Amino acid sequence: MNPGSDRVWLRPEIHDAPVEDSADGLTLYQDSSGGENWGSPNHNDALGESSVRFCGYQVCSGDQCVSRGKRATPVAGLTGRDGSVQASIGRFWQNFPSSLSVDANRLTLGLFPADTAGPYELQGGERKTQTAYLHYGDDPDALLWTQAPLVPVIDSSHFERTGAFPWFRSGMAPGALDALIRQGLDGPWNFFAKREVIDEYGWRNFGDVFADHETHYQEPGEAPLISHYNNQYDAIYGFARQFALTGDRRWFELMDDLARHVTDIDIYHTQEDRAEYNGGLFWHTDHYLDAHTATHRTFTRHNDTSSTPGQTGGGPASEHCYTTGLLYHYYLTGAESSRDAVLQLARWMTSAHEGQGGLLEQLLALKKNELPKLRALTRGEKPLAHRYPFTRGTGNYLNALLDAWLLQPEHGWLQQAEAVIRNTIHPNDNIDERDLLNVETGWSYLILLASIVRYIALKDELGEQDEPYRYALRSFLRYAEWMKAHERPFLADPDQLEFANDTWVAQDVRKAMLMFQAANLSGSDAEAYYAKGTEWLDYVCNRLEASDEARYARILIILMQNYGPQHLEPATGSTTADNLNGEMDSLTLSEPRLTWATLMARMTQRLLRGIRTFRPGREKAWLDARLDRT
Repeated sequence: MNPGSDRVWLRPEIHDAPVEDSADGLTLYQDSSGGENWGSPNHNDALGESSVRFCGYQVCSGDQCVSRGKRATPVAGLTGRDGSVQASIGRFWQNFPSSLSVDANRLTLGLFPADTAGPYELQGGERKTQTAYLHYGDDPDALLWTQAPLVPVIDSSHFERTGAFPWFRSGMAPGALDALIRQGLDGPWNFFAKREVIDEYGWRNFGDVFADHETHYQEPGEAPLISHYNNQYDAIYGFARQFALTGDRRWFELMDDLARHVTDIDIYHTQEDRAEYNGGLFWHTDHYLDAHTATHRTFTRHNDTSSTPGQTGGGPASEHCYTTGLLYHYYLTGAESSRDAVLQLARWMTSAHEGQGGLLEQLLALKKNELPKLRALTRGEKPLAHRYPFTRGTGNYLNALLDAWLLQPEHGWLQQAEAVIRNTIHPNDNIDERDLLNVETGWSYLILLASIVRYIALKDELGEQDEPYRYALRSFLRYAEWMKAHERPFLADPDQLEFANDTWVAQDVRKAMLMFQAANLSGSDAEAYYAKGTEWLDYVCNRLEASDEARYARILIILMQNYGPQHLEPATGSTTADNLNGEMDSLTLSEPRLTWATLMARMTQRLLRGIRTFRPGREKAWLDARLDRT
C-alpha cells in the first residue's frame, strides 16, 4: 500500500463497530485467553515463570491504550490511493500471543509478535501452523467470516450410503450410550468447558484436551493438575464420527482443533533423534502428576516419581499412536497436514517394529527379541512363534498400516498389515497361555482384536475374501468365542488393578462391541454373541450413568472411539465364517509353536540385513543418538 492512506480502521471483535485512526495507527495485542483462568500455570515457561501479563487484549493508538477486552476476533484494514486491503488471523485469541496492527503504510499480522513477556520456547520437533487472510476491496465485512467460518454439514444418511465410516447407521433413536457421549457437548463438564479449567489455550496448547481424569485422586479444593491428553484413544476419530452422525458443528470444531494441534505439536518432526522416536507421536503427560514444564512432551525435571515405576512422562511409543482420526480429518477437510501425518506415522510405526537397518540396530533387536526365545528353546520350552506382542501397540501398528493403505493402495501397506496379522495371531492359539485375563498386562488385546476386525470389514467392503481374509476371520472368531466364555467386567476383581476406577468400566465397552461384530460375522452363534454384547453394553451404560467419573475426558473418548457396532444386526443364515472349516484344514494341523529352524532363520535374516545395511556413518549416528551425543 502506498503512503497517504485515506482511512485506517480496526474492528476488535466481529460485532464491534470499527475503530478509526489515521494518525498514529492502531495495534491490537492479545496477551492471554481472556478467560477466568487466564493466568493458569499452564502458561508457565521453562523457568516456572508466567508467560502472560494481563487478561485478554488491548488496543493501542501509538503509545496510548484506547480500549481493552477479553477475546479478540479482529479485522483491520486501510484504504489508500491504490485501493483497499484488510486482514485477519484465524483462531486469533485462542492461539495467543497474537497481534494485528495497521497504520497509513502497512498492515502487520503478528503470528508470533515480539512484545511478549519472554521468548517463544519452540521445542525440537515442534512446529506451528496459523492461517492469515487478506482481502482486497472496499467491503468492511468481507473477512468477518474468517472469525466464525462455516462448517459444511452433510446429512448422516449420505455417510451411511457411502460407507465412509464402518458400522455407521443414520437415523437410529439415541440410546443410553448416545446420552453419555452427548455430555461431551451439553453437560456441565463438556469438552469446551474443560478447556477453561486449566486455560488450554495459547499457540502450543490450543486444540488439546484437558486430561481431567488425571485429577481423580486429588484432594478436594486442590488446584487441578495441568495434564494434556494428546490424541489418546483417538479423540479425533471420535469427534469426527459424532459430527458425521449428528451434524453438530461443535464436534467438527473439536476434531479440527485437535487434529491441527497433533500435527504441529504432538508429532516429533525430526530425523535427528533415535530411530524409534523420529517422526513419532508423543503421548499424554504422565498419569496423576502435574505436567509442570512437560508442555505436551516427555519429561520435566520437576517430577522424579511416576504412576509407572521407572517411567516418568511419555515419549513417542507405539502403544500410544492413533492415526484413524487424522485420516478422517483429511477426508472431511482436505487438510494435507493430516494426510501427511497418517503416512509419516505409518512409516514411523513400521520403523519402530521392523527397524531401519544397520548392524548395531539389528544386534540390539536380536538381543531383545530372538535371544529370549533361544534360551526358552534351550530349556526345552515351546514358545509361540508369533513375532509381534498381543497388545494395543501391535493393534495401533495394524491400524496405521490400514490407514496408510487407504491413502496409498499400491504401496504395499496392505501386504504388511496381513503379515502383521499372520505373525500375531493364529486360529489354533492356546489362548489361555497368553494370560489375557491378567488385566494390567493383558487388557489391551481388545484394541488389537478391534484392529483385526477393521481389516476384515475393509476386505469385505472390497469383496476380497481371500486366504489372508479367511485367516484373520477365523482367528478373530476363535478369540471371540473364548471371550464370550471367559471374559467378565474388569472391576469384577478390583484388587488386581493399580487404579480401580471407572475408566475400566468404559474399557469394557470394547468387549461389547467385539461381541456385536462377532454376531454379525458368524451366523452359527450370532444370537449368543449378540446377547453377550447387549449384556456388557447395558452394564457399561448403567454403571456410568450413576458415576461421577462419566464426565471425564478419557471415559467419553473411549466411548466415542468404540461407537457403532452396537447397531449391527446379528447374522442370519450361513456366513463366510461358517464355511471356513473345509477350506483351511492346513491351519488345523498344529499350534503356532516356534521351532529351532524358524528361529535360526529369523536370526540369520537379522544378521544379513544388518550386514547389508551397514554404513559406518549410520552406525555412528545410531550410537550417538542412543548415548545422547552430538
